[in-house]
Amino acid sequence: MKKLKPDFEEVSPLKMIPLSLKLNPAVLDNMEAVRARIRQNRNTYINLAIDVYNHYHRYAMMKDRLAIESFESSMYYYKIIKDLEEIKEFQVPNMID
Repeated sequence: MKKLKPDFEEVSPLKMIPLSLKLNPAVLDNMEAVRARIRQNRNTYINLAIDVYNHYHRYAMMKDRLAIESFESSMYYYKIIKDLEEIKEFQVPNMID
């Protein structure tokens, strides 16, 4: 399996920001079980998990934004098509006769 690169750069532990977390015991137990199985230290695992969570939410926000913009543009083009159809149906009176 191909190892995915995180969205963040690896930094030295001296540059990391200390953070206090209050985790649900069930979440912590599940995290520890997975982390032990893949043999990854806790800080790296939590950093990667937060990175994946951020990617998911950015994707969801972009999907919503695209849906809104797509709807707005489709209404704009629908109006243009209607205008072109009206122009096509317009009969120019013959002024020469």
